[in-house]
Amino acid sequence: MNTLTHQDPIDQLIPPPRPWWLRLVVGLLIVGTVGVLSALVGFGYVYPRPECCGSGGGSSMMTLTPDGKAVIVTTYFYNSSGRDLKILSATADLPGVRVLDINFVDNNEAYLPLRLEPFPAVIEGTSMARLAITFVPDDCDDHRTTWGTLDLDLDVVNRWLPSIDRTYTLPDAVATADQLSVFAPTDDPIFSTALAPLDAACALLAASPTD
Repeated sequence: MNTLTHQDPIDQLIPPPRPWWLRLVVGLLIVGTVGVLSALVGFGYVYPRPECCGSGGGSSMMTLTPDGKAVIVTTYFYNSSGRDLKILSATADLPGVRVLDINFVDNNEAYLPLRLEPFPAVIEGTSMARLAITFVPDDCDDHRTTWGTLDLDLDVVNRWLPSIDRTYTLPDAVATADQLSVFAPTDDPIFSTALAPLDAACALLAASPTD
């Protein structure tokens, strides 16, 4: 006697299970795709990743321009991306001063004299560079110890992936009193003490040989 098996209509909507090897291949493809995309984003190949742990660390340097009529302060920029970054332009907000120019300084060069290069400038992947801001103080009564911010217009250098540009603000201040190296034209003892950045700039101009 034949036995009829009753089948629930809902079972007809559920596809039969795929072979185990096909499920394994699909799973590996999904995991591999997510891993590749995560690596591309994490190493800055898709989106600029200027830094991971501060703006590069290191003391800011302050000195007079060659003509002694303005002051230059440098700050560090670290590119932790896996590909090169291009700095298209930069904007500095330094309270109490008039910014004259912002330039790029190759970190492989000697500290002095500074050779200032205009933007755009390319910083290679996982390397450091310095940015130099030339300014004239307008206010010598501002004694803040943490001073200034710097915004950069960045672009990933095109290679085999499209580039994405963005505005990036360095996470650290341009200069702080406890991490500022002042290169003065005289041996005035005032420069042997920790000075607030704007105080140091005003003291440099006061000690300038051109005055």
